[in-house]
Amino acid sequence: MNKTTLSEKIGYGFASLGDAAAYGFISVFLLFFLTTVAGISPSLAGTIVAIGAFWNALFNPIMGYISDRIYTRFGRRRPVILVFTIPLAISAFLLFTNIEIDIAFKPIYYGIILVLYWTSYTGFFVPYLALGVDYTSDYQDRTVLRLFGSLFNMIGALFAMVVPSFLVSLFEKAGMSTNQAWSFTGLFIGIIAAVSIFVTVFTSKQKDPPCEKPASLQKESLHQALTNIFAEYFSVAKIKLVRYLVIASLCGLITFTFMMSDVVYYFTYCKGLTSVQASTCLTLRVVLGALCIPLTGKLIMLTDKRETMMGSYLIGSAILLVVRFLNIPSPVDILLYMVAITLCTAIYWQIMPGIFYDVCEYDRIENGKNRSATIVSFLGLVEALAAGIGGQLLGWILGAAGFDGTLPHQSENALLWIENSATLIPILFSLIACFALYKYPMTKKKYAEMLKKADN
Repeated sequence: MNKTTLSEKIGYGFASLGDAAAYGFISVFLLFFLTTVAGISPSLAGTIVAIGAFWNALFNPIMGYISDRIYTRFGRRRPVILVFTIPLAISAFLLFTNIEIDIAFKPIYYGIILVLYWTSYTGFFVPYLALGVDYTSDYQDRTVLRLFGSLFNMIGALFAMVVPSFLVSLFEKAGMSTNQAWSFTGLFIGIIAAVSIFVTVFTSKQKDPPCEKPASLQKESLHQALTNIFAEYFSVAKIKLVRYLVIASLCGLITFTFMMSDVVYYFTYCKGLTSVQASTCLTLRVVLGALCIPLTGKLIMLTDKRETMMGSYLIGSAILLVVRFLNIPSPVDILLYMVAITLCTAIYWQIMPGIFYDVCEYDRIENGKNRSATIVSFLGLVEALAAGIGGQLLGWILGAAGFDGTLPHQSENALLWIENSATLIPILFSLIACFALYKYPMTKKKYAEMLKKADN
């Protein structure tokens, strides 16, 4: 079994920068932009986020099915990744542009652009994850490969969480209006994401060689294709491993959505930080996430992927309880919160894709099927559902609590629920994710036994 080289790991990891930049930018700033810049009410903004996310959930199985059936002289995965990259950059620009139209039509505009954005993101993300399956089947090598992806993911998080506020402030000081500043920031993030994805496409040629369409792969009508897509999805969903991972991923990503979408509100209104100060704090999340990468790898080797992830959720939840209920002075409370947000959001991305890769190997060995893109698209599907559920819930909570984006200061009730959305609600979903991970049966030992059995 050939191990991946350092250059292959770096080349693969580069697109994770674009993944994190594209996904994180939306998670952190879209709801805030819609409510404070575009002038849309929190409840309606949450609905826009939910509609885009649920479209993404619907598109994921379609994309997974398509990606598993692409065979070209340029490879299976890279051509598909390439096709969706430019639309991703363009839609990032359009999504953060406050167009001058009647407020009644703004939700329609942002809803359409968000659908385009998630279509482009999923069109890249699903074949990119599936490409990682083709790199190696070795448990440790696959873990290291994903940790390289996590390293670039942290760099992408820097662009997604920290850079936008600085850029908006910089553009405004240069004479741009707030609307123009956000438009150019969206364009900048889109370009950064696209460039990083291009690097992976052009460096992974050997891992995605030219291929011919198998004779057994028959041409399908649209009706047949749709029927087969959902039949295949239900077949994968019946795999015991997948059921537990879907629950763990959904709850873990709702935690991610709440914490990352609420953090700007939390820092701005509850902690009284400026946008630049808030971005400086988010820099700490990136730094801590990067520092966790070697530690996460070590813990996985010593224990297991699921146990490492469970530990991060439990410790993060304990810290959130301390921050919520103990009157800790600043800046210690902010420091503790950033440790908690790292454990509850960053570790997920360092581990969960690798767990889904293990399921792909299980499916190949136990069921004799190569459905990598279909299986990893479940990860994209739960991302979409979590973004929709989390965004809609947060929008409802802010609206019901009386949040008003036009006011510099919020009511006590609004502040209370901004704080609860940053702490108590993420704790709830983190604990549910821990239980699902506890029930997940594939351990490192069982994975090794499965490979040994397949070799005999």
